[in-house]
Amino acid sequence: MDLSVPLMNSLTLGCMYTLMALGLTMSYSVTKISNFAHGELVTLGGYITALSVNRGINLPISLVLAFIASALLAVAIDELVYKPLIKKGSRPLFLLVASIGAGLVFRYLMFIYADLRGVITIQARTSVEIIARIGRAALTTVHLWVFPITAVSVALLHLMFHHTKPGKALRAMADNEDLARVSGIRVYVLRRLMWVVAGGITGVAGGLWAVYSIVTPQTGWEALLRVFASSIIGGFVSFWGTIVGGITIGLAENIGISIMNEYFNVSTAYRPLIS
Repeated sequence: MDLSVPLMNSLTLGCMYTLMALGLTMSYSVTKISNFAHGELVTLGGYITALSVNRGINLPISLVLAFIASALLAVAIDELVYKPLIKKGSRPLFLLVASIGAGLVFRYLMFIYADLRGVITIQARTSVEIIARIGRAALTTVHLWVFPITAVSVALLHLMFHHTKPGKALRAMADNEDLARVSGIRVYVLRRLMWVVAGGITGVAGGLWAVYSIVTPQTGWEALLRVFASSIIGGFVSFWGTIVGGITIGLAENIGISIMNEYFNVSTAYRPLIS
């Protein structure tokens, strides 16, 4: 049984789930909000990248645009949805429900836009070249974007949180926001910084997804369960744990299904139920 193809698919999907989950891990560790609107940041990043690339803008600039757009959306959701509720002293459950509502509103706005523009499904039309073959699996230019960006993002976030003043202040804010404020930490500025970084990285993940596969207005929502699972495996506090979670989910989706097909005759038609 040749597992080279499902293994390559597992690593690719695992890296993209990791990128999607990094922002969720970061936002939850600081705010303790279960952000169910997180998937819409993926969708927006995917659409921005696909539309930009298909208009002739190169991929690096398109990913930067995706970062900016998703960062702005993340800040907007915090300002318009979470911040007013937090000021009223709302419980975490109310914030969770509000995040679901915010995600639903944006998702259907995306459906309206995509329908009017005729882009219910879209993919970034980039040239994909085979760099090398590992067994039956092909290492392509897509992988040369996905793997390094994931590794660099995890490393930079770890360094930021543990070896910079803003990162240490964010950790203090995560432990006790009121005490951090009294200590002179500019909580408002740091909160904006956190949402910009978390939203931006998630948008880049969506952009890479648009290069790897198709994007629809439901792409982020459909990936959300896997993204939460990746963050949960990482404990919602560790960026290195998140990459372990993402790869684990990717392996379970691909290697697990391949083994079930080979040895237990589980039809691939049941893959959505199993994964």
